[in-house]
Amino acid sequence: MATVSNPLLRRIARVLQLSQAVALVLVIGAAGVLVDSARRYGDANDLVAHTHEVLDQLNQLRSGLLRGGVALRNFVLVPHSDALQRLRAAAGDARDTADRLETLVRDNPAQLSVAAEVRSETLEITGWYLSSAVIGERDGVESLRQGLDARITSDSSKRLRQLLDTMERVERSLLAARQAEQERGLQSVKRSALALAALFIAFTLWTIGYASRLVRASDRDMTQLATTADTDLLTGLANRRSLERRARELAGQPFSVIVFDLDDFKPVNDRHGHAAGDAVLRAVGQRLRAQCRDGDVAARVGGDEFVLLLAGAPDEFRLAQIRQRLLQALTEPIAIEGGMVSIGASIGYAVGDGETRYERLLEAADDMSYEEKKRRKLRTPRRA
Repeated sequence: MATVSNPLLRRIARVLQLSQAVALVLVIGAAGVLVDSARRYGDANDLVAHTHEVLDQLNQLRSGLLRGGVALRNFVLVPHSDALQRLRAAAGDARDTADRLETLVRDNPAQLSVAAEVRSETLEITGWYLSSAVIGERDGVESLRQGLDARITSDSSKRLRQLLDTMERVERSLLAARQAEQERGLQSVKRSALALAALFIAFTLWTIGYASRLVRASDRDMTQLATTADTDLLTGLANRRSLERRARELAGQPFSVIVFDLDDFKPVNDRHGHAAGDAVLRAVGQRLRAQCRDGDVAARVGGDEFVLLLAGAPDEFRLAQIRQRLLQALTEPIAIEGGMVSIGASIGYAVGDGETRYERLLEAADDMSYEEKKRRKLRTPRRA
């Protein structure tokens, strides 16, 4: 598996991993918070619905008892079996409602005790309703009227009305509290969702911004790396790789090649050390760059070996002039720590016509440089 060697790329990878981990934690945390808020909101909704159901049962109980009383009075005024049927139906509905009401408030002990009393009073009143129906059918309206007058005079349903009013007040108080809790739960869900969304957006934007900065830095780093890969670090000139790429770019076009290595360079290293030798090579690099035109390439291809690739089509005479100018520039004394040194160069060149390959031109220029070096050895060697 390939590994990421660029430190910036490793940092980008770590940021991506971190952002994924944090995003996962945020999603899980958000889901947990929202689920909990939604659960509490749902519980509040259930309690509100439960309270409404209790209030509905209270109203149904009042309605059932009222319908029973109306049916009984209608029978007294106009004796008819339909009124008694409505009376019995209302009494049955009231009893069923009282049973449901007692079941609904089992979670509230205070209300449960009141509901039990409500059920007892309901049974007593509906029992009288049913017995009144029997008396009306059996003994006639007159007998029923006497009993009805006595019940009206004593107001036998007063206690039940008081109990129903008490239960309703308690339930309405509970309803207000539970609706407030419901609203708080809804607001909590909204706040949690907004806060988590804002946090996630902020983190995402930070991640994007930070990753973008790293990418830009990585681009600069990679550009520098590419430049370094094409450059001789000591002299700042092109290296062999960059030189050969430029030669391929100029294939089919006329260009010339100049080749040389330094004379009297080894004694500089031997007598003054490698630091002095590096200073000499850097000075050579500076002088070569000063002699090159735009589009030309000056490269260091070995220890003290240099190649110039000249775009265009200079002729032999022009190249001889360039060679002489280079030789003059290179033989100027060079300052090193502790003094000055002088070097020479064995320079060869070859003119390309657009058809000769770079390798052949390089070989011809190198041969010329070799011959020049042999001739220079016949002279008295300069001392550094």
